[in-house]
Amino acid sequence: MLRFLLWRLLAVPALLVGCALLAWLLHGGLGRALRGRSRSLGHSLAAELARDAGYLWSWTGVLDVRSLQLAVVGLLGGTLLLLIVRSRSRRRRRYVRLRVESYRTDEASAEAIVNLFAALHKQLLQRWWRRVCLGQPAVALEVHFERSPDRDRAGDHRASAAWIAVSCPLDRVAMVESAVRVAYVNCALRPAAPGAMQLHSMLRLKKGAEFIERAKALERFEHEREPPMNRLLTAMAAGGESVFVQLALTPAPSLFERVARRLFKAREARLSRERRAHAIVRDRSLVEDVELRGGLDVQHRPLFFVDFRIAARRRQTCERVAAALRAENAENRLVERGTRVRHGVLGLYRRRVTRGEGNPLPSFFKGVFATPELASIWHLPSLDYTTVPFARDAL
Repeated sequence: MLRFLLWRLLAVPALLVGCALLAWLLHGGLGRALRGRSRSLGHSLAAELARDAGYLWSWTGVLDVRSLQLAVVGLLGGTLLLLIVRSRSRRRRRYVRLRVESYRTDEASAEAIVNLFAALHKQLLQRWWRRVCLGQPAVALEVHFERSPDRDRAGDHRASAAWIAVSCPLDRVAMVESAVRVAYVNCALRPAAPGAMQLHSMLRLKKGAEFIERAKALERFEHEREPPMNRLLTAMAAGGESVFVQLALTPAPSLFERVARRLFKAREARLSRERRAHAIVRDRSLVEDVELRGGLDVQHRPLFFVDFRIAARRRQTCERVAAALRAENAENRLVERGTRVRHGVLGLYRRRVTRGEGNPLPSFFKGVFATPELASIWHLPSLDYTTVPFARDAL
């Protein structure tokens, strides 16, 4: 956060230098510097810039030293006040973890799960002025696998079980439940039993390239035949210990949808220029066509800032689950990011993971996911899946 603020504060001196340089060019400073004989070009340029900057300040009557000091102090004071208000609002949010209890016949199509994430986006999205002042609440979608400590002695595989959960602000429980029921009509959200979450080791996943390239492809027929959640639960159970996967979702503002369109159009224009740069216009590559068509799934879709976390007791277990999630990539790919310093030394992720919050400063280019990409990660397993016990309600 400090590095982010320092880069933004550099805009103030850059603006002053730009105004001085503009005034120097308008007064013919470049010609005077080139005609100078007794002094070097660099010395003449510095002198002309200083003189024209003084002319500019005296001419405007605004950018004098005292006004500049007041402007900088006001900017720093306003930024500090805004950070304090946002930090207090973030700390005062109360989160609750709810277990998704599904009915024994609950099953959803790929389109229904995409609509689930779109409903979550609209239910949680704040107005822009509230987002600037108070921040944006987040919601976490989780997949848990719990291994009973008595399994080795009893040899009972039923002692271990998998379940999915939702962590959301206390005042948004009804809205989140209504969004989940878009796909699973008969499900219910119940408070999860408090337990010790395994936070000894943690891995993060993010996109390797810009977010306009999709990292997950949602195939309708493949999803109906074998949902990806089946393979994920199998990989989580193979580690032999408790592990959970968390998707901390923060709705991205509508501005990012326009940014995605501009980035996509810029890439199309660049590819067209590369084809026409030769004497003979080359045909477009089939690889480029596949990437562009896959990128269309990100366009005109609600976007989320996603913090993709995998936590367990051992790092090897996290790596096995991450390998299962990275195995099915699309045009983009998921890459691992360790948390040895931020989580192991500083302990920054413990509170965020327990509450289900995203990072205060999200990744704007490699941590943005569209609803079709998320629909291939979090959902209920198929009805005939029995490799890992998954409880369903009969009522």
